[in-house]
Amino acid sequence: MTQTRLIPLLALLLVGCPSSPTVDPDPDGGSGQNPTGPTFTVHAPSEVTSTFQLYRNVDVLLGDGSKYRARLDSSGVVHFRDPAITGPQDVTLVMVRSTGTVEAKTYLALNGPEVWLPSSLYLLGAIPFTKQGTITGKVTGASNPSNLSVTVAGNGLYGTTTLSEDGSFSIDIRGDAPGKVDLFAQETTGTEGTVVRVGLARDIAVSAGTTVSGRDVALDHPVDQSFGVTVASGEIPDTTLNASLRYILGGRLLFGTSASGTQPLSVPMIARTAPFDTVTPMLRVSSGEAAKLPGGQVETNMPVSTGSSAQVTFLNPPSITSPAVGTLEDPPSASRAGLVLRWSPDASAHLTEVELAATIGPGPLDWTVVAPADSAPVTTFPAGSYRVWAATSWQANASGYASFFTGSLSSDPYVETRTTRLLTYVELQ
Repeated sequence: MTQTRLIPLLALLLVGCPSSPTVDPDPDGGSGQNPTGPTFTVHAPSEVTSTFQLYRNVDVLLGDGSKYRARLDSSGVVHFRDPAITGPQDVTLVMVRSTGTVEAKTYLALNGPEVWLPSSLYLLGAIPFTKQGTITGKVTGASNPSNLSVTVAGNGLYGTTTLSEDGSFSIDIRGDAPGKVDLFAQETTGTEGTVVRVGLARDIAVSAGTTVSGRDVALDHPVDQSFGVTVASGEIPDTTLNASLRYILGGRLLFGTSASGTQPLSVPMIARTAPFDTVTPMLRVSSGEAAKLPGGQVETNMPVSTGSSAQVTFLNPPSITSPAVGTLEDPPSASRAGLVLRWSPDASAHLTEVELAATIGPGPLDWTVVAPADSAPVTTFPAGSYRVWAATSWQANASGYASFFTGSLSSDPYVETRTTRLLTYVELQ
């Protein structure tokens, strides 16, 4: 049964206001007491601390913020010190941008004594400057050399390619340290760049700025195989499936193939022979559209190490059960008085994320709630047009909701994941 939590919004608005009193999280985290050590520690997401200059202030609240709140500094860590803080805590991050707009994100039922709020953005680092070497060679086996591309994949190494019309290439390799790279070449066709044949040369050492010459790459793997996709029994939002096979090496996408249609669906693939025998494709299958009612979109990503077919399992589509919601073109109206925001996810999901935000924004307040599958908040909002976004997720290497707040959950690209997305709209009167 869905549980309902009452989260008064007044405290969020007061803390978000620039004139609100600030509370030093050390030594007492706003409790008025000073025990010997922290009883609950919160680590802010990395994207907040890395862009700290964009915010007028950032506050961390426990519960509704009326008793426990602290102003975040550039360290990104807040310690609350009060023996009365026991059991799971609702943690809200209230961010006031320099423009005055307020963003609030609430994480429900976090078990202490120390939690790491997960990042929602994956920031890209700058490409290293140090040149480790140059690789030259030629791509062979192409039907149309003008449709070629050559890239490298390596741990901490990046390449800048110069490619001639006859398929010869020169690639400058940059990185902080010497190492080995893999050369990948592909030929495409058509306006959409459909991959027709690929080639791979493995383990080329680069160091000391030297030139490695004569490293030809043969396009010896045509995309002439097929991989069958079906869905395990259960309701899906649409009869049409969208599927793709993504070939990832060293955490970097080499290429992908795709197909759409009804099941059983066939996705183009290459033969799993050397040197591609150790490259595990990731299968991505989705159905529906986030903004299409009633089911939105469901998606599953999973590795396919062997075989020529796979059956995927989706999470059941979520639903927004209160208020009544509709499409952007036809949103129903709902009263702000006693507004209840409630959703119904798949019970097997690890977490749910629901956002209530102005349709055209940013609005005066955007609020996101991250919760276990069995929790839902209740609150009120200003009148206006709102979007209600809901997403649920399941990750094979997570044991449950708490795994996402330990700071140690792996971001392995080969982990099976299942997600749902639902985008709806409402007019609050």
